[in-house]
Amino acid sequence: MSHTPKRHAYLVAVAQKREAVRVYAVLAITAYEALEAVALNVPPKTKVEIVGSLSRALVKRIRLVPGELRLV
Repeated sequence: MSHTPKRHAYLVAVAQKREAVRVYAVLAITAYEALEAVALNVPPKTKVEIVGSLSRALVKRIRLVPGELRLV
């Protein structure tokens, strides 16, 4: 009997020189997976880091789906 691993909503900050820090919500199984998803969608030499998470209720309310990057 296999089950799908639980996903968590991670908040990932993206910092670039001379720009405001942007924060994305990402639904992923691990923090590393969330960082990788964001890193693939930003320019090279951009600093990305986990800065928090969202509750399950909030994930449902904003209808965040796996694989989506949502600017918050």
